[in-house]
Amino acid sequence: MSVFTEQQKLTILEDLVAINSVNENEIEVAEYLKKLFAEYGIDSTIVPVTETRVNLVAEIGSGSPVFGISGHMDVVSPGDVSNWSTDPFVLTEKDGKLYGRGANDMKSGLAALAIAMIERFCPLHGNDW
Repeated sequence: MSVFTEQQKLTILEDLVAINSVNENEIEVAEYLKKLFAEYGIDSTIVPVTETRVNLVAEIGSGSPVFGISGHMDVVSPGDVSNWSTDPFVLTEKDGKLYGRGANDMKSGLAALAIAMIERFCPLHGNDW
């Protein structure tokens, strides 16, 4: 069952790309995903490593087997932004391709993982682990 429209899925990616999570600064991404999961009844916990470097653990169901997925929330510095033809923290479509910091690695992956978890296991939509 689809929970999100294609535009809503794209908006999630757009929101993630807009977060400047250059190395050691993942907290805003974790907070965004935590809020997204909470909207769909999925519990998650932010686990601090430093003040701005964190992990996010989202859990659905209990028991065995345990299925784990993993992805990183930081991006490499865009370097000299004047070398970019677009703002690196604005998701931009050109010729059918999406550009922006993390659009390929790993914010698109995080968006896909979050969307898949919600659409397959969202307790608020009658889905069950």
